[in-house]
Amino acid sequence: MNNMRDLIDEVKSRCDIVSIISQYISLKNSGSSYSGLCPFHSEKTGSFHVNQNKQIYKCFGCGEGGDVINFIMKIENLDFMEAVKLLAEQNGIEFKTNLSEADKIKMENIKLMQDIHLNAARFYFSNLISSKNPGYDYLRKRGLSDKIIKKFGLGYSPYSWNSLMEYLLSMGYEKNDLVKSGLITHKEKDNKYFDRFRNRVMFPIFDYRGNVIGFGGRVLDDSLPKYLNSPDTILFNKRYNLYGLNYAKKSIKNDTLILVEGYMDLISLYEQGIENVVATLGTALTNEQGKLIKRYASTAIISYDSDEAGVKATLRAIEILRGQNINIKILNLKDCKDPDDFIKKYKKEGFLKAIDDSVSHIVFQINILKRKFDFNKDEHLIKFAKEAALIIKTLSSPVEKDFYIKYVSKEFNISLEAMKEEVFGKKYNDRKNNYKKFIKNEQKPIEKIENIKNGEKFVEETFIKLLMENKELRIIALLKISEDDFLIKDSKEIFNLIIKNKELDKITIDKIKSLNISEEYLNDLDNIPLNSINTYNSKNVDEIIKNVKRNKFHKEVEALLQKQKELETSLNHSSLDKDSMKEVELEIMKISLKIVDIQKSLKNL
Repeated sequence: MNNMRDLIDEVKSRCDIVSIISQYISLKNSGSSYSGLCPFHSEKTGSFHVNQNKQIYKCFGCGEGGDVINFIMKIENLDFMEAVKLLAEQNGIEFKTNLSEADKIKMENIKLMQDIHLNAARFYFSNLISSKNPGYDYLRKRGLSDKIIKKFGLGYSPYSWNSLMEYLLSMGYEKNDLVKSGLITHKEKDNKYFDRFRNRVMFPIFDYRGNVIGFGGRVLDDSLPKYLNSPDTILFNKRYNLYGLNYAKKSIKNDTLILVEGYMDLISLYEQGIENVVATLGTALTNEQGKLIKRYASTAIISYDSDEAGVKATLRAIEILRGQNINIKILNLKDCKDPDDFIKKYKKEGFLKAIDDSVSHIVFQINILKRKFDFNKDEHLIKFAKEAALIIKTLSSPVEKDFYIKYVSKEFNISLEAMKEEVFGKKYNDRKNNYKKFIKNEQKPIEKIENIKNGEKFVEETFIKLLMENKELRIIALLKISEDDFLIKDSKEIFNLIIKNKELDKITIDKIKSLNISEEYLNDLDNIPLNSINTYNSKNVDEIIKNVKRNKFHKEVEALLQKQKELETSLNHSSLDKDSMKEVELEIMKISLKIVDIQKSLKNL
């Protein structure tokens, strides 16, 4: 493992702080919190607390606190590198002993900056909740509950030039390190130091592993800029991070992420139970962020502001995401200016419907294009058709091209043949017969994808048993799959139980008997042999996960084909009026496009 940050984070993710500390002192359980006698000072009443969810400890007697690495440094009297090495070796993580001095210094600097940011986040949060202040009033007026404020660690930076600096200095940090963190600004001309964020609502920015790496601050008066982010540091570069990804990656559904612009958009959606959301830190989407989205999802639904700037940002995001071969849809905010307004007006049900109704990026681009033209003027219609053809030309799939040619023709009453010629070029007439033959072939019903008899059941049962038997595999796999990826009801129920008991070394069949699981399923689990599967080979495990997802996609295609067949039958055997026929034909085309999207997802597995 060459990347220093990855090594530190891998060590922290593999080490359960409760298990590590329990090797040194006795801890009593109370929910997600544990307590005991502090090992760092003498006491008769336990003031030493460990939070398993946050993976931190704190003694309210002597003030000691931190993460698992801090604990090992203190308890074993080791320096930072020695503590990381000890934990790495205990957890089977490759640790290069021949690290250069520069690498060692870099690792220690990263850890130092993480500690500074974590303590700054605690300072801002304490300011927000400990006394009356404009930051808390602002968040409550925006409709945020105390629970969601705590969940995202929101805070308040007081109207002071040096309150954060004085707090961090009192904890023993050096001024130069605080400047390097980006939280304190140094004006060299008159050698003055002051807080970067003042009189702002504070949004801690986490990396995808859950470390605080920076902050965004929203002003509470007329100062500019309205939003201020941390500068680039050894921890933070906004090009490479997505706000909320640390939470969204645990809640991805249907391999889909929703993309918004601002902190409040994301938090308001999360408040209402829409959790597979990330934000671009208030900047245009970057190539690096596109790659990050690709790591976690094959489909992105863009829900940017509805104003002109939001439309431009959406078009830019489409370009970036297409470069990553991501399936892109656009959510219609109706009469609302942003997702925050939308979720407040139409609630969760309205937003979920908007997700279902979201349109492809091609339809969105065509709809934006039509705003430029007056369709009562022939020359405008001609120019629109030419520019719409240019948009359709960007597609590589012949099926998609055919779909959108028909869409534009029907929607805007433009000759189908003319649109085909505009898209396929001047040679279209020379190869018209070949094209017709291609269309004829494409219009044949898509053959039903054959599955091995009971194959999906066997795959799901095998995967469920692996999750029950292997804790390390379980922790990794739960980041890559969700309940929605399973077909069988029994698999879904056991999977949810596994999530709740993910910290257990082994989940026995006896433990799941309390669920309403069929005897056949339980017997299958008991009899499935795992000795032929090398669980230490991540490729083997990834392939099983892919097979689970493939089966789900195949079933979705079957259902869509059945619906398409029913609609085609209704066209042939009913006396529909012209408008109704147009609606049915459009629905059939939409189903065809959904099938294409699923096939793309299958290809990307």
